[in-house]
Amino acid sequence: MYKILQDNLVESNMEELEKDENNKYWVILTPEEINANNNFFHFSYQTIYDCIHNEDTPKLDVYDSYSFGILNIIGPNESFFSVSELNFYITKKYLVFISDKYLDLFREIQNDIYSKGLMGISTEKILYNLIDKMTLKDYSMLSNLETEISSVEEDVLKGKTKDYIKDIVLLKNKLLFLKKHYEPLMDVVENLTENENSILDKKSIAYFVILLNRIERLNRKVGNLRDYVTQIRESYQAQLDINLNNIMKLFTVLTAIFSPLTFIVGWYGMNFSSMPELHWKYGYMFVIILSMSTLAFCLWIFKKKKLW
Repeated sequence: MYKILQDNLVESNMEELEKDENNKYWVILTPEEINANNNFFHFSYQTIYDCIHNEDTPKLDVYDSYSFGILNIIGPNESFFSVSELNFYITKKYLVFISDKYLDLFREIQNDIYSKGLMGISTEKILYNLIDKMTLKDYSMLSNLETEISSVEEDVLKGKTKDYIKDIVLLKNKLLFLKKHYEPLMDVVENLTENENSILDKKSIAYFVILLNRIERLNRKVGNLRDYVTQIRESYQAQLDINLNNIMKLFTVLTAIFSPLTFIVGWYGMNFSSMPELHWKYGYMFVIILSMSTLAFCLWIFKKKKLW
């Protein structure tokens, strides 16, 4: 918990906060702590319930004297994305973050304030800096995802023998997850810019407009990558169709080549005793030469017509 001064943060506690009517505070609490101290804050019990039970979907609920928001902080992990929920309340005096653990983003904001000596610290600027850092990291994440998609596309175009369906489905699921992440996040930031309850300082609204534009760009990037994956899926399907056609073509050629041999076998398989070549001394050799000649002739025809 920190008391917000003009250009610095000073550590504080709940007792001092309850007595201080002049300064603004940045408060970091667990769900259990906000529930225990809600007799002072008087936040809606529905919002307390959301903090305790992890609502998951980003949103912003506007009340007369405060706004309550839910943010999802995402990051890459071994196979998909990790998600950490962060809830916040912002009033004219307090910015209260509710989280099960002390997030790295909190430390980064503190380090910026202590090391860079940021001027004009306010609850709005701290909230802006948190969402700013949260979304800035997404650019590198999307860049890595685009590289992964390009790698799959390169392998597909090279015709490598691998089942890429699982890879393509995983990529589509990742992008669908990001789409469902950015769309409600845009609503959160847009509602902050509207400032219906006049909680935010009017000068700070411009910061959130910048954030809104960035999130819209990220969402468009996700849309472009989804189209990219769709094109790869279509290319892969076309490659599968070509391979299947080649196999069917091979079977057709083999069937056509061996059809004359099948005819010869069927002809001499009738076993009519009146067939003179059945009793001919060189009859067996004649059939072998006839079969080999027919096979060679068919191969020559198919090669000449470029059907092989």
